[in-house]
Amino acid sequence: MKNYEKKSLITTISLFFIPLFILASIVLYMYHSDKVKDIEQNILYQMKDYTFDFKGDTFSLDIVEDNKEKQLFKIYHCKEGLCAYFQIPSTGPYLLKVIYDKKKYEKVYYDFLVDIFKFSVVIFFFLLFISVGFALYSLRPMKEALHLLEDFLKDLIHDLNTPATSILLNSKLLKRRGDFEETERIELSAKTISSLYKNLELITPKQISKTEEVSLSKLVDEKIEILQKLYPKIKFNKNMQNVFIKSNKNAMERIIDNLLTNACKYNKKNGEVNISASEQKLIIEDSGIGIKNVKKVFQRYYKENETGLGIGMSIVKQLCDILDINISITSVIDKGTKIELTFK
Repeated sequence: MKNYEKKSLITTISLFFIPLFILASIVLYMYHSDKVKDIEQNILYQMKDYTFDFKGDTFSLDIVEDNKEKQLFKIYHCKEGLCAYFQIPSTGPYLLKVIYDKKKYEKVYYDFLVDIFKFSVVIFFFLLFISVGFALYSLRPMKEALHLLEDFLKDLIHDLNTPATSILLNSKLLKRRGDFEETERIELSAKTISSLYKNLELITPKQISKTEEVSLSKLVDEKIEILQKLYPKIKFNKNMQNVFIKSNKNAMERIIDNLLTNACKYNKKNGEVNISASEQKLIIEDSGIGIKNVKKVFQRYYKENETGLGIGMSIVKQLCDILDINISITSVIDKGTKIELTFK
């Protein structure tokens, strides 16, 4: 199950389960209150029966003065436990106080709480089961639609590759006949389409091997050569050693391609892109417009303006996770963005 499917499932379960749980809690609370009254009422009738023959040791007795504040045949919570007052068949101003020991009452109440807790656990899991079943049933049509969309996207990606490759090859053949500016533009456009194709191809990356010796400097130089033609007013400052890492060339190419393209695309006029690298770190810093919400930048389809598809940084994060690369972003609005890749 994919992350967005898990998130949708959890959200749907919560939306269905929480109201049911609250309703069940209210019902259980009302049941608890009524049951406690029934227990006390039952004890009260036992007290009344006890006043007829005084048999057994369930209750204890006391004689108290009638101060007119105590109601007859009513349960009171007193320090001894449960108490009730009954009329003594005499002319004196006294009442008979029947006491139900506090420890006995606590045991009865505890046994009741255990029963209601067991019942509550059963209700909880029953509601959870119903909620999960409802969520799976309600999300099924959406899941099928998303799978159809993904299949369509895969077919689209496959169909996009053929014309893009054909345009790129033919533009190179045209360049052999004559170095025209128009031919170079066609080639650059074809490379842009090819880059988009490679991004779409890695929307759902699988396991990628880290068995290749990859030159970071070479990958950066190749990308700068293309971007310099697309963004002639951007100045590239490179301070890199000839760094080689054990990784995957295609994946690293996608990461660097997306990061450098964004550094140019969202830069200011006559802006700069600074690139530095060492054995453990690659840093790309631009003087662009900055990122408003850095925390959301890796979310798929997240965009802060109308340009782009919003998938580039999502792909970068997925590839970094697979290749065990730590990526961090710091950004200041209207000053620029700094991205650090740390290789483990």
